[in-house]
Amino acid sequence: MKYTSRRGLLSAGTGLAVLSAGCLDQISGDETDDPGDSDETNESDGNDLSPLERWVPASGSSELLFHYRDLTAVRQYEDALRTDVVESVPTLPDGESSEFVEQVADGEPAVDAVCRFGSKGVAGNVVVSGSFDPGSVDADRESAAGDFEVLERDGVSVAVSEETVVVSPSDGADLDAILAAGLEGTDRRIDAHGNFAQLTDRVGDSTFLWGEYEGSDDGSGAAFSWTLGAETATYSALAVYAEADRTAEFEETMSKRFDDVTVEVDGTVGVATRTVPTEEYEYRDLFAERGSQPARPQAGVSIDPDSSDRTVTVTYVSRGSTVDRLEISDESGNEAEMTQVGETMTFEYDAGASGELTVVAVGSETEAVVATYTYSF
Repeated sequence: MKYTSRRGLLSAGTGLAVLSAGCLDQISGDETDDPGDSDETNESDGNDLSPLERWVPASGSSELLFHYRDLTAVRQYEDALRTDVVESVPTLPDGESSEFVEQVADGEPAVDAVCRFGSKGVAGNVVVSGSFDPGSVDADRESAAGDFEVLERDGVSVAVSEETVVVSPSDGADLDAILAAGLEGTDRRIDAHGNFAQLTDRVGDSTFLWGEYEGSDDGSGAAFSWTLGAETATYSALAVYAEADRTAEFEETMSKRFDDVTVEVDGTVGVATRTVPTEEYEYRDLFAERGSQPARPQAGVSIDPDSSDRTVTVTYVSRGSTVDRLEISDESGNEAEMTQVGETMTFEYDAGASGELTVVAVGSETEAVVATYTYSF
């Protein structure tokens, strides 16, 4: 992954849209079903749990949307993935929390995983794992919780340790509740809501995960995930219902859509899986497509300087679905635009020239810096 230039999404996904279309909106029900045995979860200190199992507290909105991406797995299988796909995977959380994470992380490779959950799609609480420097926070620290420094910034509560960053905005669960769930195992949602525990238990090893859950112990939910491997990538569509007879509908629907899908039903839970070669996998952000907030323009570029010719060449590598064009400029007065993947642009410089070159992805509603390069000749 090119950590200085990646913040991109691609719009396609092998089989993803067809399998997931309509499932999030079709799941409903009122009857209570056995939530299952969660004694082992109650005794866990959290180290053997997925981020959703560990950090999501019972408190907060009854309608929960969640997203997870394991960047360590992406790096592990980077050689098996297409270059444009690697470039398309965001390494930081969306929204304002990305700026804070960038501040405490020593470069994007320090981020190992991003987990988001809340009532507004990609908005809500953020838990980021990796390597961080709590001492780099440029705000007055209000208090401390264990190994975490806790502070408030513009109405957002933030806790940061050397391994984890937790962000709690006003529309999410309370920061104290998240820390209690993650650090002490207190009032986790998997312990209070049996059907949510069934959902998260089956998607713990996913590389990418999107889903939602609504209700309490007998609630309904859906999750869509990809798990990367050296040779194949496995896609799973999972649904948990309040009524066991709804799984028959799930099985029929999934079986009709693909010849190569395997469907399993266990009580109120249905799971459909299929595999594709890892080299055919394409990243797709389901939350961005649901329109929870305007998608941030994202693109991938490569920047190649040549000191002998005193030139810098920018190549348009990949683009997100919301990008209209790339705008390139530098402090020497050069400007250019690119609109198609594969285009290149070269700036020439005089001896002694120095400054910073900036690449900006521009969409219909917003724009974002996707790469910078400091030149000196």
